Amino acid sequence: MRSATAADFDCVGFLRMHGLLRRASTACGFTEYNPAIVDRARICFDALGSRRGTEEVQSGVAEFEQLRSTRHHDAVCAMLAAKFSMVVRP
Repeated sequence: MRSATAADFDCVGFLRMHGLLRRASTACGFTEYNPAIVDRARICFDALGSRRGTEEVQSGVAEFEQLRSTRHHDAVCAMLAAKFSMVVRP
């Protein structure tokens, strides 16, 4: 079985998700973050380059802040924990 490369993934979307969940991890106090996601994010970050990679991660952070500004903090955290249960744990 071959190993996965950045070409196998939607790196833009993946880095946005990573930024969203990293910010949520801190803000929501999640206790675990899947290390395989971090590894894949590194591959995607390298594939896109530091400028574009940073922009996409920051876009995910901004998405979290937007969610939090329109919904109750605890509801956002619970929704993300449920939706991304393979990535984060409360």
